[in-house]
Amino acid sequence: HFVGVVLLHHYLREQQHVVRQAKAGGVNDKKILSAPSSIAASFVSATERSIGTTIFNSHNHLEQVRFHSGSSQKSSTTLLPKQYLDAYDPKRFDPVTHQRNDVLFNPIDGTPPSADSHSATPEQKDTHDTSAYNFEESWLGTHLERWRADPSDFDLHWPTCTNEELQDSTTTTTTTTTKRVLWSNWTADLVRDKDKSPILFEYDDIVQDEDKRMEERLLKAFYQYGLVLITGTPTATDSLPEEVMTEATKNATNSQERAEDAILHLASMIGYHPLQTLYGSGVWSTSSYSSFYNSDDSDGEAKAGSTADSAYGSTSLPLHTDMTYISNPPGVQIFLMVQPATATTSSTLSSDQDSKTITPNGQSVYLDGFAAAEQLRKENPDAFHLLASTQRRYRCVDDAEGWHLEACGPLINAIQREDGRGPITSIRHNDLDRLPDLPPLSSETDDSNFTAFYEKLLPAHEAWDNILRREEMRLVIDLKCGDCVLVANQRCMHGRYAFDASSFPRVVMGCYVGMDELGSKW
Repeated sequence: HFVGVVLLHHYLREQQHVVRQAKAGGVNDKKILSAPSSIAASFVSATERSIGTTIFNSHNHLEQVRFHSGSSQKSSTTLLPKQYLDAYDPKRFDPVTHQRNDVLFNPIDGTPPSADSHSATPEQKDTHDTSAYNFEESWLGTHLERWRADPSDFDLHWPTCTNEELQDSTTTTTTTTTKRVLWSNWTADLVRDKDKSPILFEYDDIVQDEDKRMEERLLKAFYQYGLVLITGTPTATDSLPEEVMTEATKNATNSQERAEDAILHLASMIGYHPLQTLYGSGVWSTSSYSSFYNSDDSDGEAKAGSTADSAYGSTSLPLHTDMTYISNPPGVQIFLMVQPATATTSSTLSSDQDSKTITPNGQSVYLDGFAAAEQLRKENPDAFHLLASTQRRYRCVDDAEGWHLEACGPLINAIQREDGRGPITSIRHNDLDRLPDLPPLSSETDDSNFTAFYEKLLPAHEAWDNILRREEMRLVIDLKCGDCVLVANQRCMHGRYAFDASSFPRVVMGCYVGMDELGSKW
């Protein structure tokens, strides 16, 4: 960056007389475009017969002066799209969490808007009025270089068979392949039905399983469906003050096994150990009462961690996968319901899909991202291809802890095949953490190409949102105390309904498990 700025400084000094001559001669075709940075305004191609430079305007911002020699009328200067800069307006980001606040979703159940309403990514106005821009030169230079870079996709491909099948293949000549099962139309009653549910397990059955058959069955179900429900999990914890406990939570404190130990046991079963993240090195807790709990085996004391996330609140959360802002997101997220939200009748939501009335009470929502992606590929192949080929960037910022994490990847990661039917390997989706989109960098880019990019991406994302909001795709379940859900984070999305936190907090404890560790178990 330093070398580029020095070279640019010398170049500008040598070209100042050209600007003065142009202004004195009344050059008719000079074009003034507002630009907040000399770096953004001064990349000039040596292969084109044109000269450009920048001057300071009265507001101490830099303006670009373009004029051409010869017959060439093509601009040689690369600028960031105005749609991109519009989307980076600071007003579009929460000043505390730094997450986007321009993402529209239902405040009760977190569903995205319908196609005939405002988009989840508001359409940017096509205007050259950039008077509101006040970006730092270093910021714009960084984003220009990022645009020129070739972003890497760090997602990994998932295995295709379980441990048991791998072992069988060493002693037999044939083996069966366990395939993933795409699910929809699931209800809370179905997944709790002991005779019908393919994902239901009892915690006691797991810990008392001496021959590991239950463990193998759980791993296989988790591979197939990306979701497992374990009931009867211990919830006793010393991290929650007694004054914010319900009577049911207080009664659970008599259990000999602690919630933290149960979570760590499950983590060891599916991935050896918890994944250390910015939220802690062991078990974390998201609570509407306190900021954070994290067990640390070194001294047994609670350790603070990042709370710069909308999960630490009582509002609804749109469906998402976690930690989209790291290169390889966690493979598993373990959720243990320690204390459900207290029941309330003060607020109801009338669904626009049918006549049912839902009382928002912190219900959990899950959705099979692989099933949603396949449905999109069936209904709108162009939208599927665009979302599978467009690199999108995600960010997490925590001012208190000093974290600033960014990573990029497509919303849908799929193996490329000529017939367009390559298998889906992972989902990376969180609109609240997704940064404004940049079109692919090309020497042919201009305002019309930028507009075309956004005009294609916007309907593609709306098509995706339309699938996510369908009732048949969403499993809505009111988790009870002791319910523990294992979520394949690179496949299944999770969200929640809003809830009333005025009486007692809703407390969920859990941890992450790495994708590589999970793959080793499979």
